[in-house]
Amino acid sequence: MDVFDIVAVMLGIFFTIRKLDAQSRRPEEFAHVQPQAFLAWQRREVGVYALAVWGCFLKVFVDLGFTFFVAEHLEPGLVRIIGATIDLSWLALVLVSLVRATSTRKERQRLGIVLGGLVVSERDKQRSDDE
Repeated sequence: MDVFDIVAVMLGIFFTIRKLDAQSRRPEEFAHVQPQAFLAWQRREVGVYALAVWGCFLKVFVDLGFTFFVAEHLEPGLVRIIGATIDLSWLALVLVSLVRATSTRKERQRLGIVLGGLVVSERDKQRSDDE
């Protein structure tokens, strides 16, 4: 296991949290957003993070499998090339996911959807104003 595997696990956990947060939200929580627009954003956001999660954990699985079952039968130069290919492929997938996540974040901000925080509905605002 190398540094990239540790980073992949950490990013996999982060992406899983982001995916679950977006997945757990419901259109009713954001009355100011049209349900179709909310569901379209949610599908894109969850898809971006799901791809990133699969990429991170697949990288660790492939890297460990290669290291323990294949690498010992190959020449050291070839092992380095294959290891670098695995790492670079994973890195490309993470970068693409981060770019796509940026576009879904911009869409989320445009729609006024808040993740990772407490969402206050208009009814709750009125109730607190009355008290």
